[in-house]
Amino acid sequence: MGKKIKIVIIGFGSIGRALAKVLALKRKIINNKYNILIDVVGVADSKGMALKSDGFDEYELLKLCEVPRSGVNLFKPYAYNEINLDKLYNDTQPDIHVELTPSEYISGEPGISNIMYAIERGTHVVTANKAPLVLRYKEIVSKALAKGVKIRFRATVLGGTPFIDTLMSMKSHEIERIDGIVNATSNFILTEMHEKLIDFSDALKMAQALGVAEANPSLDIDGIDAAAKLVIISNILEKPININEIYKESISRVTLRDIVDAVRQGYVLKSLASFEVRERKAYIKIVKIPKSDIFAQINGIMNCVKIRTDATELIFIGKGGGGIETAHSVLDDIISIALNIT
Repeated sequence: MGKKIKIVIIGFGSIGRALAKVLALKRKIINNKYNILIDVVGVADSKGMALKSDGFDEYELLKLCEVPRSGVNLFKPYAYNEINLDKLYNDTQPDIHVELTPSEYISGEPGISNIMYAIERGTHVVTANKAPLVLRYKEIVSKALAKGVKIRFRATVLGGTPFIDTLMSMKSHEIERIDGIVNATSNFILTEMHEKLIDFSDALKMAQALGVAEANPSLDIDGIDAAAKLVIISNILEKPININEIYKESISRVTLRDIVDAVRQGYVLKSLASFEVRERKAYIKIVKIPKSDIFAQINGIMNCVKIRTDATELIFIGKGGGGIETAHSVLDDIISIALNIT
C-alpha cells in the first residue's frame, strides 16, 4: 500500500468525469509505479456534493460518472444538497484540491474563490479552469508561495503536451515570441470549411453535432479562449498582459469566398494566437499560412505552439481539448504534487 493522497474534485463535467474514469482504471497502476494511492474523497458540482472520507473505490468512481449532469447530489448515501467547502474540507481533509469548474472571464467565479479557499487551508491545487489564472495569476501564485503549497495548471494550455512545464523550465532562454493554433474548436471549423468547401454556419453546426463546439461557442470562435491562454503564457514569462487588451478576430467573419481565394493563392486560413514577448503585444488573428508551413498541417482538433528564443525554436503538437486528454494532464499534475508531499 502506497502513500495515501486524498483529493477533492470541484466541478464534475466532462473533464471531472474523465478524471474519475481514468483514476478508476489507473489508480492501482499508479500505486504500483509511484507508491502513491490517490483517493477521491469528495466530488462537487453546481447542485451539491458527495463525500466519503476514506475514498471512493473504483466501482463507485465509475458509478459516479453515470449520474446526470449536476446530479452528484443524487449519489446516495454520500450525497449532500449543498456545496459547503467548510464541510467538505472538515470531513475529508484533502491533500490536493482539483478545480475543474467552467472558466468564467468576467468575475472568475466560482474558480477564484474555490482556489483561494484551498490555498488558505494549506491545500495544494491543480486546476484546468483558466479564468482564475487569467484574472488573478499573481495574487494566486503569491498566496500559494506564502502558504507553502503548490499550484499546477498544465491542463490550461496545450494540455496534451509538456508545453507549460517546458516553458517554466527555460530559465536561460530569452523567449522572443510565441505563436500557436491553440483552440481546437476554431481549428476544426476552419478545417471543415477548407476540406468540405462549406460556409461558417454549416461548419459550426457540424462541430456542435460532434460535440466539438458548445451550444454557445463564443468563447472559442471569438478568440476569448485563445486570448486566455496567451495571458497565462505571459504571466509565466513575467510579462503579464490583460485579456481585455488583446486584439481578437472572430472566425465567424471568415467567408467561403475567403477560403477559396486563399486556397487559389496557395494558402490556408488559420486562427493564430501570437505573443511578442519583449513588446508585450498579443493578438488573435485570421492569417494566411503557406501550405508548406507547419501550422498549415495542423488540422481538425489538433493544436500547435511554436516557441522562438534567442537560442532555438521549439514546436509542440497535440490534441486540443477533449475530456480524456485534459484529464491525463490534470492527473500528471496530481502525481507531480503527490510525489513531493512528505
